[in-house]
Amino acid sequence: MIIKILKVTILVLILGQYCKPTEVCNINDSDSQCGLNNILVQTDCSLTSSSPSKPQNFSGLPSNGQIVLNWNPVHCSSHYNVYWSVTPNINVITANKIITQGTKLTHAGIINGITYYYAISAENSINHKESPLSEEVFFTPAITTLKTYVTAVTYSILSIGSIAGADTICNNDSGKPAGGSSYKALLVDETGCIGSTPCRRASITANIGDGQIDWVLKPNTNYVRSDGVTPIMTTNVNGLFIFGTLTNGWTSATLTGISGISGTWNTFAGLTCTNYSVNSGSVTTTQYQQTGSVSLSGASLVCANPYYLLCIEQ
Repeated sequence: MIIKILKVTILVLILGQYCKPTEVCNINDSDSQCGLNNILVQTDCSLTSSSPSKPQNFSGLPSNGQIVLNWNPVHCSSHYNVYWSVTPNINVITANKIITQGTKLTHAGIINGITYYYAISAENSINHKESPLSEEVFFTPAITTLKTYVTAVTYSILSIGSIAGADTICNNDSGKPAGGSSYKALLVDETGCIGSTPCRRASITANIGDGQIDWVLKPNTNYVRSDGVTPIMTTNVNGLFIFGTLTNGWTSATLTGISGISGTWNTFAGLTCTNYSVNSGSVTTTQYQQTGSVSLSGASLVCANPYYLLCIEQ
């Protein structure tokens, strides 16, 4: 008798351990449908008659022309119904619906400046039961705008020293716009980091943006001068733009800087002052007041000269 009781106890413990997913009954449930005979049935999503629970932690991240939605997975859900509208109080009958099996959805191709409302349900396609709707959320996509500035003074190549040194200058120069944002120098090198790899690279292939390393321009982002208003350009999906298409120069003053960049975003071999560490040789220079190609890739000048730096908000 004692052995039999022990076996039953062990079975209960095992079933309680392995049959306890969210929304699944167990031996402690008061529901009359629950019990030892039903535990295994209830854990089998193909046999349950219950609807999934409503999705939790529904969140989103708006950006340029899209919103990325995320939520927690729901037990016994085969897919999710994402309902959306441009008016609040989602109605499943009149709202638009997107069906997805994952717990992340990018709602793309939408209009900046319009507020989009969302609610989501989980559905079991076997028993055709749909959960209650999640909490309603809303987001407004918009293009990100970041500032740029040209340093207030020039710096010798030796004082720059490296890509990291240039970034340090960008975050400490007196011309840096007010606020807590960090800045990086729009500058590329050849072999300045571990294993003789670049510390910063814009593109391997001309105008493509492949193989980027610690690149400073963000994709699909609007860039303005330090005043926060004067437009300069908008980057493409690869964080680049076509040379010679700036709306305005980086600055109105005639200032010469350095970049190490060719007119197609490749790194100019031999024109980075040995990764900005020596004051001999030549470097690709810029004319920051220009809107054409020379705004980032102009004549090669000697490394012995001091230069301004172009700094980009991160």
